[in-house]
Amino acid sequence: MTNDPSTSTKSLIEQVFATLPSAVYLFDIPSGTLSWFNENVASRFGWTQEQLTALGHDYWATVIHPDDLPVIQKSREYVLGEMPEGEILHFEYRFKDAWGQYHWLDDRITVFKRDEKGIPISVVGIASVVDDQKAREVELAEALDKLNMSLSAAKMGTMSFDVVTATPTWDRRMFEMHGEEPNDDPMETYRRRILPEDREPATTQFYDAYLSDNPEISVHYRVRHDDGSVHNITMYGRKNDTKPGSPFVGVAWDATREIQSERKIAESNAKMVSAAKMAALGEMSGGIAHEINNPLTVIQARSFQLTQMVDQGNLDPEKIKQAAESISKTADKIARIIKSLRSFSREGENDPFEFVSVKSLVDETLEFCRTRFYNHEVELQISPIDEEFEIECRLIQVEQVLLNLLNNSFDAAQNSPQKWIRVEAVEYLDYIDIKVIDSGPKIPDHVAEKLMQPFFTTKELGKGTGLGLSISAGIMKSHKGDLFLDRTAEHTTFVMRLPRLQ
Repeated sequence: MTNDPSTSTKSLIEQVFATLPSAVYLFDIPSGTLSWFNENVASRFGWTQEQLTALGHDYWATVIHPDDLPVIQKSREYVLGEMPEGEILHFEYRFKDAWGQYHWLDDRITVFKRDEKGIPISVVGIASVVDDQKAREVELAEALDKLNMSLSAAKMGTMSFDVVTATPTWDRRMFEMHGEEPNDDPMETYRRRILPEDREPATTQFYDAYLSDNPEISVHYRVRHDDGSVHNITMYGRKNDTKPGSPFVGVAWDATREIQSERKIAESNAKMVSAAKMAALGEMSGGIAHEINNPLTVIQARSFQLTQMVDQGNLDPEKIKQAAESISKTADKIARIIKSLRSFSREGENDPFEFVSVKSLVDETLEFCRTRFYNHEVELQISPIDEEFEIECRLIQVEQVLLNLLNNSFDAAQNSPQKWIRVEAVEYLDYIDIKVIDSGPKIPDHVAEKLMQPFFTTKELGKGTGLGLSISAGIMKSHKGDLFLDRTAEHTTFVMRLPRLQ
């Protein structure tokens, strides 16, 4: 005896449906409820066949989220009206379990049976729970909303660029910062608005960065708006992949105010540096005047001696030669002082790095100090420095740092019964230390921690700007070096650490 084929087929289908991880069901359209479903519906959602059948036409209102009822109704109308044979309809909605909790379902249905007129009377569906996917979509949507809000607040535009077709895609803000209304050709907007002198450098900058191994790309250029104003655009983004032809996505912003602020800060810093330098020269002015007056006295005496020799007719060639040589040497000394003053008073940050003798650097700086120290009975001690010892630096800037340290040591030594300042130069393999040591009182730890901060000073009101050490530290950093207080030293010791080579 053989089994009925239709019965076997039905049994096989039910077995297949039972093993599927998704919810499989038959929906009866005339009654508006489920006529059959597999075990997953019962185990996952807690409903029994009897419970759902008993709902009748209240099925949808009971188990479908109110906001999703229009989706269900629209799907029903499409099935009854124009859905062709064999088509699968895909939609999503929230389904309530027997405990009152809603779950997102990804549902796919197709017509299962039609009446004699061809009107669908039942559909078969396979629904999967997609709660986790929906939660991620919500999180992503919220993140995108926050990102868009942040970009809007920062007045940033978003863009992408297809390198293969050289086609950019811009949002509204990108067009606004380029001075135009949104249009279908952002590349033409870019070409029309960018300053001619920036076009080639910006293009080269972009493609050089794109072809490099670094996935990050940053480009700067200027555009001109219809009112004649020039705006600085900064664009930053990343390649999606390191492979050639990978698209580029990024953001851009109008950095005009940022650049203007940086320019103003740079100008203010330059003024502060100049003020600090003039303050240092002012502190040394008495000594410098004396350094010049002494040679002038010698010149005046020698000139008077020559005049007397002429008046008396006593033209001794040897004495005339001695007097002339003395005048020449003394004039050379004044010239060196004037040269140092002229060099020191100008800016040196744009000077090229050059090899300089450390001994010459120290000696030239001390030209400003010797007489002042002598007049105030401050002993100046200079440790021997090898004349062949050189470093690569900007001479004027390093002299400024050394002079500032000498000024500070001079003020500190005034409060000591033994007044002395010592300058040492210590040679290492890759760097040198120029040390300025004084007999003044040790600097407390709580003060030492703040010494390099701008506008911090321990001097009396009107005697210090608090900028000297801060600016000096910046100069040392620009030389890849350092300026610090050696707290382990016996006496107050400031160290200028400079690399041999830049």
